[in-house]
Amino acid sequence: MNTAIKGLRAIPFWLKISIILAAVVAIGQAVIGAKVFLILTAFFAASIANATAIGGGFLFMPLFIFVYKLTPAIALKLSIATQAFGMTSGALTWGRSYLDIPAVAIASTASVLGVWVATFIWIVPSSFIKPLFAFISLGVFVALIVEMKLKVPNAKSRVSFSVNRLSIFYAISAFAGGLMTGWTAIGVGEVVALYLLFFYRLKLDIAIGTGVAVLAVSSIAGFLFHINSGGIPWDLLLFTVPGVILGARYGVKAAKRLEARFQGSQNELAVKKSPLKLIFAIVIFIDCLVILLSDLLL
Repeated sequence: MNTAIKGLRAIPFWLKISIILAAVVAIGQAVIGAKVFLILTAFFAASIANATAIGGGFLFMPLFIFVYKLTPAIALKLSIATQAFGMTSGALTWGRSYLDIPAVAIASTASVLGVWVATFIWIVPSSFIKPLFAFISLGVFVALIVEMKLKVPNAKSRVSFSVNRLSIFYAISAFAGGLMTGWTAIGVGEVVALYLLFFYRLKLDIAIGTGVAVLAVSSIAGFLFHINSGGIPWDLLLFTVPGVILGARYGVKAAKRLEARFQGSQNELAVKKSPLKLIFAIVIFIDCLVILLSDLLL
């Protein structure tokens, strides 16, 4: 028995994921048919989302609009509902040691207020959702490229908050991120992570873990708000939830492995080219192009 357990532990991380996914596809196709690919897509979206704090909406919004032919407004409801499960799973997997609790508390309070305003008070027309989504994606991409060019000496493990201009703008930024999340299903996780990286010089993995936790709280709030207003396609949510719960766990584990490998390097260039930052930038840029081109060509 012990030999078998040791043998399983010796299997490379990526090979384990490949075996699990192959088994899910094989069994899923026999049991539920084509819906298994929705579970698989949800798995990959949650993996990237929870490794970078960008939010699963980066993939769910285009998927639900172009593949499942949902209106942007309904796609938004389903994306936020799906994120509520996936980002919560990711936040729990990151664990307390990767979260700055005061930063989570401040940003979550402000962002939930922003999501509420976006859902019930400042409602954007459905036709604005796609271009707004693309614009926000492009803004996050540019901000991350700038951050990758900056030197971050002596990155901190925790933030010391006090009532000053920096912390006030942090709360305002989180509120703005909550508005963006309420409108497009992405925003606050990236805003929080980048603010903590830019202005508080927090370590990348802790900034990302904190951003994931804030997005989890915001998504849960948005999910509850949309349950109240109705319109969530529960028949699709039933298949996205298992994928994001499992994908979130593996995405966080992959992120921790990648960052541990590069943080151990004494080479400044290697640290600046952290794979998480590169993945973050590439995925967001591709997402922006997909939405912009779709509006031009369709």
